[in-house]
Amino acid sequence: MTTTERSLEYPREIIDEYIRLGFDAVFLRPISPYGFAVRTGEAARYQMERFLQFYREGLDYIIDLNRSGIPIMEIYAQILLRKILTPFATGYVDLQSPAGAVLGAVAYNFDGRVYASDEARMLAAMGDDSFCLGHVDDGYEALFGGEVAQALAAGSVMESLPGCSDCAFLPFCGADPVFNYRSQGDIVGRKPTSAFCQKNMTTIGLLLGLLKDGDEFTRCLLTSWGTGIPATS
Repeated sequence: MTTTERSLEYPREIIDEYIRLGFDAVFLRPISPYGFAVRTGEAARYQMERFLQFYREGLDYIIDLNRSGIPIMEIYAQILLRKILTPFATGYVDLQSPAGAVLGAVAYNFDGRVYASDEARMLAAMGDDSFCLGHVDDGYEALFGGEVAQALAAGSVMESLPGCSDCAFLPFCGADPVFNYRSQGDIVGRKPTSAFCQKNMTTIGLLLGLLKDGDEFTRCLLTSWGTGIPATS
């Protein structure tokens, strides 16, 4: 579920619609600064803080729905809780170190060009081919061992990045060099002003707070999301 400017006012109504349509999960995510969202101006119309307010309201409502007997899960919280509560990988490309771009996923375009991620493909559609790995005819070694692939891997090892290496949330977070490049002009990014960091630090902090200080029902519910073990309270 991509949160447009108009969506920000209706977290409960959006979640209710998912339930009405038979879904038992929803992924609340902000707009990314690529492609259609840029062309329509949506990406520039709200700040991350406004989305995080929407997310907090939505998560609180989802918890209340579960409390009333209506089962529905928020997927981003589930991914983070799996990282927080278990030693198991999630496979989620945006929360890996080094980044999942190239190493966890690539995008093959209709013209045979190969991109580090779908976001890199969307960036190319906007006229910036910085993260094109090459063409399918170039061969495996050229694509996945080339300069672009090596730069993305080297620039997204969190344990060596300024602002990440000493962050308490490092084990639960990840790196997104394509987003950093698009929003801040380089693949490492400046963490104090990064929307990626703001989103993840706020969301991780929110979940840790609920695990520590939430009531028994909330703690059991979130634990069940992260571990896959059904809640007992």
